[in-house]
Formats: sequence, structure tokens, C-alpha cells
Amino acid sequence: MFKSYFKKCPRCNEKCAVTEKRCGYCGLVFERLQWATNKAGKKMLRQGKKDKVVYVKKYPSDVQKSQVVILCAFLGLVGGHYYYVGRLKKALFMTFFGLIAITFGILNSFSMIPDEIFLTSQVITAIPVFIWIFDLVNVSINRFKIPVSIDLTEEK
Repeated sequence: MFKSYFKKCPRCNEKCAVTEKRCGYCGLVFERLQWATNKAGKKMLRQGKKDKVVYVKKYPSDVQKSQVVILCAFLGLVGGHYYYVGRLKKALFMTFFGLIAITFGILNSFSMIPDEIFLTSQVITAIPVFIWIFDLVNVSINRFKIPVSIDLTEEK
């Protein structure tokens, strides 16, 4: 099996040696990520402090992969998994276009859409469905990114 000697920094996406304790480009201390939580990440995003948020692929202690998988499978078309991890812009995007896709899907099934806009409705319906399938694959293979941060105001 191929063994990688490099890892990507979650903050700056630069390659770092697996043995390094901190990123040589941005200074992120990798060991501190074990104390990072999604709750603190959501809080920082709500406060507009995007520079204090890191998107990681490893699930933090306060996020359960099983819940992300279930939400993505059943509510992924309307962004349920994005709401759960606190990625509100993507969640609202998926909700808006997912509801449009569902509406066009229902109208198409009852042949209530004129032939002139039928093809356009098919394309509009396909976009959120492809994003949903792409997200489901990413969640399944641990490539889904979760916002985390270290809450320095709480006592450990």
C-alpha cells in the first residue's frame, strides 16, 4: 500500500511532512486540532471570525459521522447535513435550489410544465441532485469538511 509522507495543512492547504508538529507556512500547530470543536467553529462563523475557523475532514468530538450520513442521505437535497455542521451559506443554497428541484420534479411528473421550459427545468433539477450525490460520496469516504475552532473562552 502506498504510504504518504506528506499531509495538507487544513488552514493553508500547503504540504507538510507527516512528522512536522506545525505548518511551516501558516504556523498552525497540528496538535491543537484535537481540542477544536464544531460548536466553537459555528460560534466563530456566526460572529464573522472566519480567520479563526479551520475546515477539517476528521470528525471532531462533538460531531457524529452517523448523523451526518443520515442527514445527508435523507435531507441532503435541502442541505440538512450543512445545517448540522454549521455551514449556513451552503445550507441555504441547497435549501433554495433543492426546493426548486423538488417543485420542478413534482410539476414534471404531472406534466404541468410547458414544453418550452421543460429542458431548463430538467437542468435546474439536476444541479442540486448532483451536488447532493457528490456530498453523499464525500461524507461516505471522509472527505466532507467540517468547520472547527478552539474556544479559548471556555475552561478546559
